[in-house]
Amino acid sequence: MPPEQAEGARVADGATLYLRQATLDDAEFVRTLVTQPSWVRSIAASGVVSQEDARQYIQTRLLDRYATHGFGLWLVARQADCRLIGMAGLVHRDSLPGPDLGFALLDEHVGRGYAFEAASVVMRVARLRYGLAELYAVVKPDNRRSIQLLQRLGFAYRHDQLGTDGLRLQIHHCALAPGTDAGVASS
Repeated sequence: MPPEQAEGARVADGATLYLRQATLDDAEFVRTLVTQPSWVRSIAASGVVSQEDARQYIQTRLLDRYATHGFGLWLVARQADCRLIGMAGLVHRDSLPGPDLGFALLDEHVGRGYAFEAASVVMRVARLRYGLAELYAVVKPDNRRSIQLLQRLGFAYRHDQLGTDGLRLQIHHCALAPGTDAGVASS
């Protein structure tokens, strides 16, 4: 197994953050992140209540997707103290022609530039490691903060589509030019 696919392996570094794969030992952090009201409001109810639910979530929504697609949502940690602060990565959806960018932070870390940095690192990884020429992003229309961040990252609104739960979602798109930093925002 290549080092970047080892359990808990570091995926990429940013200036103040790094991305790493999740492990089952991250259950308490993941439970806290996916049950905070902002996750439920901006993404969806996770169904996670207990520590065991969180371990199952990690296995099926993170680890299994690394194995199936070679990528997924990675945990975001600060370089200075290795503290986990969120998730960011690439999501495979059958409803889209390519992977989409996903990101979420613990509420206490919102508004500090971390989501921008984490998303920028994901975009760089998408282009350089996976050779992706474009990325999508799925967002609820009332999630202004995420929409503004996507625009800052170079995404543009493409169209609306109904989610599996019947709710309207916005689809945004960004072209990633190979061999350049196009589509990878600088701080």
